[in-house]
Amino acid sequence: MKQWWVIPGSDGGQYELREVAHPEPEPSQVVVAVRGAGVNRGELIGQPLMNLANPKARPRSSGIEFAGQITSVGRSVDTWSIGDRVMGRGTACHAEFVAVDAAALMSIPAEISFDEAAAIPNVFVTAHDAMVTAAAVSAGESILITAGSSGVGTAAIQIAANLPARHIVATTRSPAKAEELIALGATLVIDTTQPRWTERVSAATGGIDVVIDQVGGILLDPCLETMCVEGRYVTVGRNGGAEATIDLDLVARQRLSIIGVTFRTRSPTEALACSARFVDDLLPSFEDGSLKPVLDRIFPLDELNAAHEYMRADTHIGKIVLVTG
Repeated sequence: MKQWWVIPGSDGGQYELREVAHPEPEPSQVVVAVRGAGVNRGELIGQPLMNLANPKARPRSSGIEFAGQITSVGRSVDTWSIGDRVMGRGTACHAEFVAVDAAALMSIPAEISFDEAAAIPNVFVTAHDAMVTAAAVSAGESILITAGSSGVGTAAIQIAANLPARHIVATTRSPAKAEELIALGATLVIDTTQPRWTERVSAATGGIDVVIDQVGGILLDPCLETMCVEGRYVTVGRNGGAEATIDLDLVARQRLSIIGVTFRTRSPTEALACSARFVDDLLPSFEDGSLKPVLDRIFPLDELNAAHEYMRADTHIGKIVLVTG
């Protein structure tokens, strides 16, 4: 079968489509015929680290989320059957087939296609973990979501609207995206390239209770400036840089909480618990249409490099997905 790998190179990681053996399920696993697999920003961010000069760089399979149909089950699995439509988070998902722990699987809602389902697992589990588990967001609070047009951003906007939040502020550097972000549930869209944008946020909301930040870098301190007393700032991603200047007097005066979330330092059990909480809390909302995957564009499995170039252009809203047929 076909499977994408990222290989260390002199200029960073290079993606290579390989022919590999068809996976066989271990006792607690199932094998899924992948119909769709999400493309994620972390693949671009991680490329420079896959440099031949880095002694820790090793070839590895690509892809962290999928949707498809079960083709075989391990002998210990009694919760799923061949033919079930499933989605989930895993590894080696940019492939025609993937073996995954049965506990990682989620049922695909009846009205959602495989392409759309592939746009759900990573971003909605991540957004739910940041907002509901880490920040303990309550209905009626004001939320600021940076990089609102990203996959996690579009998921977080919808989750906030589903609470419902009092104010949902989405940031962007592309004002042309504002109309679609408002359609998803944002009550205010802010262009962070404009001066004094934090004053607009404060004037419109009276202060932000929770920031869900995927940018970091120079956006950290301005985000903190928008926050009210006992606000919670959650750093989900650092697409704009991992280092920032912070006003500790502001943090102390406003009694702010700064919370970091990542799956990298979680055990498999902890990561599975995040998916389980999402299923219990939000999966029914896809059944009734309250939440929806935001699928911007699909590419054939063979065109992962083209999908990455499209992502680098930053014109998309929501998810980019690879499809096998």
